[in-house]
Amino acid sequence: MNKKKFKIAFCVWTVIIFTLTSIPKLHSPLHDSLNVDKLAHFIVYLIFAYLFMRMYDKSQYNKKLKFITILAFIIPVFDELHQIPIPGRSFSYYDILADFLGFLTVMIYFRIKLKRS
Repeated sequence: MNKKKFKIAFCVWTVIIFTLTSIPKLHSPLHDSLNVDKLAHFIVYLIFAYLFMRMYDKSQYNKKLKFITILAFIIPVFDELHQIPIPGRSFSYYDILADFLGFLTVMIYFRIKLKRS
């Protein structure tokens, strides 16, 4: 996939995240017992961070790793804050932690990739 396609995919993924987190949450016993929510947060932000990094050339990875570190702290907090007024949703530090771990996994992956090249 070329850089332009990754930019489009990143924008689409960002819209999907914002749209899905704006929908009032439905209660599901299965959802609570398996704690699927935290895994979903991890995967969603892992994909978000991966698409972000793939928008750039390898020569820009080091610079973008610094930027994505900042994003890893800001975006999950913003995502949780914007859910407060939405019925059935609430602010969760554990969701922020799961989001951050998704970012962190991608940051580690690209740091290793950068060192190998």
